[in-house]
Amino acid sequence: MDEDEVASILGETSTNNPSLRPGVPRRGENREFDTYFDGTTAEYDAAEVDFQELRRAAWATWRTRPPAALGGSSSNRVEEEDNELARVLALSAQEHFSRTNSRQPSVVVDDDDEDEELKRAIAMSEEDARAPKRRKREETPEEERRMLAEAMAASLAESEPGPSNDSTQQSQTSTIESTPTSTSTTSTLVAAPSIETAKAPVLKIGGQVIDRAQLERERRERQAARQAALSGTSTPTTATPTPTPAHTSTAGPSRIAGMSSITSSVSSAGPSTPRASQSSSIHPLQSSGPFPSDAAGEYYPNGELRHVALKIGNPTTERTFSPAQIVGNHSQISLIIMSSFVIDDQWVMGKNILPPPEQVPTIVVRPHPKDKPDYNGKIQLHPNGEMWVYPKMTTGFGSAHMKYFWIFYKTGRLRVVISTANMVDYDWEVIENTIFVQDFLPLPKRSPLRSDLRTHDFPLQFAHLFTHTRIHTALRSLIRAHPNGSQIPFTPEENFGDLAKYDWSKVKVRLVLSIPGTYTGYEQINKFGISRLGKVLNEERWAPKSGEQLDVEFQGSSLGTYSLEWFSKFHSFISGKTAQQISNRSKPNAWPEIRILFPTLANVEATQLGKEGGGTMFCGKAFNNVTRGLFRDSRSKRGGVLMHTKMLIATFEPEENKLGLDKSATPTKLTKRKVDELKDEVGGWIYVGSHNFSPSAWGNVEFKKDPPTLNIKNYEIGIVFPLDRDKAKAQADKVAPYVRPAKRYTAGDVPWNQYAHRG
Repeated sequence: MDEDEVASILGETSTNNPSLRPGVPRRGENREFDTYFDGTTAEYDAAEVDFQELRRAAWATWRTRPPAALGGSSSNRVEEEDNELARVLALSAQEHFSRTNSRQPSVVVDDDDEDEELKRAIAMSEEDARAPKRRKREETPEEERRMLAEAMAASLAESEPGPSNDSTQQSQTSTIESTPTSTSTTSTLVAAPSIETAKAPVLKIGGQVIDRAQLERERRERQAARQAALSGTSTPTTATPTPTPAHTSTAGPSRIAGMSSITSSVSSAGPSTPRASQSSSIHPLQSSGPFPSDAAGEYYPNGELRHVALKIGNPTTERTFSPAQIVGNHSQISLIIMSSFVIDDQWVMGKNILPPPEQVPTIVVRPHPKDKPDYNGKIQLHPNGEMWVYPKMTTGFGSAHMKYFWIFYKTGRLRVVISTANMVDYDWEVIENTIFVQDFLPLPKRSPLRSDLRTHDFPLQFAHLFTHTRIHTALRSLIRAHPNGSQIPFTPEENFGDLAKYDWSKVKVRLVLSIPGTYTGYEQINKFGISRLGKVLNEERWAPKSGEQLDVEFQGSSLGTYSLEWFSKFHSFISGKTAQQISNRSKPNAWPEIRILFPTLANVEATQLGKEGGGTMFCGKAFNNVTRGLFRDSRSKRGGVLMHTKMLIATFEPEENKLGLDKSATPTKLTKRKVDELKDEVGGWIYVGSHNFSPSAWGNVEFKKDPPTLNIKNYEIGIVFPLDRDKAKAQADKVAPYVRPAKRYTAGDVPWNQYAHRG
């Protein structure tokens, strides 16, 4: 790459810009630059790195300053800084997309001084280049178990003191399997095979070589099943595709300890799945159908909540979602923005879950590698076109635990997905998870978003999240760097002003976000976590009336450490109180009734996968002599399946049976008129999303300080929606993936503890 090419990518030319710096100095001509360059590349292997090309790239950005350094308003400086970063990124991206034999698999965008930016980008890129393939890091199921254990340890260390067991549970040390390839022996770091040695058509992702011919054979085998899924018909029985060298049980990602053969041992056909019943009127977020469709597939303009289509468990007549149904027709996708706590890239690729990122610009929000603290808050471009966004963690604890999709189709439609499932096979095949999907059609004319419209709160919340996680920077970079960047239909300009293109009028849910940080003052703390949920419930008046009480239960897969103070505040917030309303409440003296659903040891042992299936269930210190009476056993309606769904169900019950209703909500003749009068009112609500029942996820509000503060450790996202008053319990029973009412723990029951019970 000569100086004109470098300048062209940066928006300049050597002939029309008199201020352009001279050519790359030879060694000895600029000792200061020599010292800088030698310091940033001292540990690199000359056999794997083109030092001359690195020197040119380093010189192109060494000691340059963005326009923001010249002055101007702070808002302009931020935008100009992002623009400059995008230009610098384009310099490296151009090489990735134009030179197939590039040894630099990624570039990291930073907001610091450009010299430091380049130094880190080179270091991270070259380190990745030495890896034999895309490392699994946090995207492996094995890593999920480790990361959840770390989050649990953080919750135990940081939460308020409360009654707990004396023993401290130790996290198991997880290991990531080293994956051999056909051209190298097993080792910690192996150079990626040279492209010149490939004999057959291949796809390179990072340093990994994938056999395109084999993938094409598998694609054809899956095509019929995928098309059937997209059309809404039941999934036909198909044989499991023959594993390829790129996707076998031995070469695949490490899995949760004891779960290495779970999904591979499950028949791909799974239990028979009868066509779903068309009678869904009782379900608050399901339509009776038929559903509209376009070239991208079936869509849901009113929103649709379903559980995943498992391959184990009893057959169900309920509608379910598969990954293929969620994503739609690959050829009709123009942009994907997604987030997941764990991603199994080999499963995603091998099962054709997502379109190739070389063709479809893709932004993936995921946790940064724990062993790479410099990646925290950064953006990483991969040569296959994916842009990885690592959300900024403000403390040493916490998790980027969000699970969502934004899929932009060429038909003009936008799909938003909020999920409890990670992008790993077992979350979709052998464990209960719940998915919400809503599609938004384009408006004939833009309608600017208004903060006073409840339906516009949904996209405005996402706009805030996108800005916080720097999706705007990632989008600008993709638009400039990706071969199909000019076709991206969504830009971040004017605070994601393109959101005004879509019809949000059919939104029936409210969004609840958690973003790590410490927030001060009521206005700030009401934006996130449990304070946000309380504010939403108060605004919507989804709260018990005078003479009513809250009947509530929380189903989750990971629990925190609870104190009476935190538990009581949580109950006040979910009763529809705002932070202001509970700031002066009296000190609690009794634990409120919030049923905690978590599987017993006996339950786990009786499931189809047994103890091996409990690898993502964490009880921690939540269970003790004080909280024992709150625990209930969670059992899937499909039988023999564990629960990964995070669901908070609240209904409003008469304190003294004032409407003449018993617990089954059957009206007597004397009270039927009153019940009819209340049928259009709200009788409860349900939360579904990524939040587990823990202070790390929901945050802790401290009223002793003036002004009050909210501390949150995790990124989380979920929805809350109302239940009809005249059928709230029936709707709750319909929505829940578990059997209600859940059974109380007996005297001999203990919660599943993977550290103590795996044996």
